[in-house]
Amino acid sequence: MQFLKKHYEKIILCVVLLSLAAASIWMGAVFTKLQEEVNQPISEGAHKTNRPVPLDLTADLLALAQVTNPPPVVLSGEHNLFNPVTWRKKANGELLKILKTGPDALSVTNIAPLYTVIAYDHPSGNGAVYIMSLQVHSAKRPLEYAKLDEKTKSGLYIIRGIEGAADNPTELKLEIPETGETVLVSTNNPYKRVDGYLADMKYDPESRTLLKERVNETFTLDNEQYKIVEITSNVVRVQSIKNTKITTIKWNGNP
Repeated sequence: MQFLKKHYEKIILCVVLLSLAAASIWMGAVFTKLQEEVNQPISEGAHKTNRPVPLDLTADLLALAQVTNPPPVVLSGEHNLFNPVTWRKKANGELLKILKTGPDALSVTNIAPLYTVIAYDHPSGNGAVYIMSLQVHSAKRPLEYAKLDEKTKSGLYIIRGIEGAADNPTELKLEIPETGETVLVSTNNPYKRVDGYLADMKYDPESRTLLKERVNETFTLDNEQYKIVEITSNVVRVQSIKNTKITTIKWNGNP
């Protein structure tokens, strides 16, 4: 026991060295065996039998394509990650999801044309004056008295000639100063042109309707003022009073 106590470190070191030597001999034998197996010729049949089956990489290729070509990040639209949604309660208690506000939420429900109409109504008693019927922007005016080659009170036309008897002409030749036209009118064939439009719109966020709106009229949406700057047969353009931004609202119907 005294010997073991004095020399136990040397005994352990000898055991470790012997183990390493044994491991080296064993590894050399294994390496030699593996080398012999690798160097053996492979027969034709064994080569075909042990041929590995090709891997199905379809799913991996699809995943790789998605990673290399990611879809674009859309920060606008109807999702709510970066665009919180406002909910408002209607008069009947139903909740309404508000995706747009301001003029972007306006929709045109109808556009109606406004007409200027000049019609020959009847001659006066002495035949020197002719009674004319007028409409401007589709609004009727009182009958107007007109004489040949004289400027009328309305300024819309000048009679430049007559067809038929002076006291009961069949047609009047009119000059239209605004357009430079020369036209013939009779009791059954008036002069008519479109000179503007009326627009009907609705605003869902406030459950409102805007009826018979004209150019230059103003209105309020969510405490912001706007003005109609143009109305055509299929478009209404609205301008913000605050920042002068113009929003175009299209209509797909027919006037």
